[in-house]
Amino acid sequence: MFEQKPNSTGVGEGLADEVCAALQNWFGGGEWPGDIAVDPEGTDFQKKVWQALRQIPSGEVLTYGELAKKLGSSPRAIGGACRRNPVPLLIPCHRVVAANGDGGFAGHTDGHWMEIKRWLLSHE
Repeated sequence: MFEQKPNSTGVGEGLADEVCAALQNWFGGGEWPGDIAVDPEGTDFQKKVWQALRQIPSGEVLTYGELAKKLGSSPRAIGGACRRNPVPLLIPCHRVVAANGDGGFAGHTDGHWMEIKRWLLSHE
């Protein structure tokens, strides 16, 4: 009936391949490429925060307060934007920590999500 199988992944196929290759390299001990192009939907403020997160070098962290000061915002607003980050490895919200500890990750402050955040930070 069809001469060719439809491409169900559309334009994202190249991005998926790029992300998979980057993950394999990174989990194998290589550097994380911070330049994978993603543009998730969000408010202007969220996008501003997400762009700032991508500027934090691998292996370094900022506190929510430090990032808030750089962006003229509040630590809670930074946390809210991090919580709504749809691609946490590509937009590295794990590099933002609380002034008195790890903070949160993916909207959680304990359990396996925090284990993931700690692992990501130690892996970098």
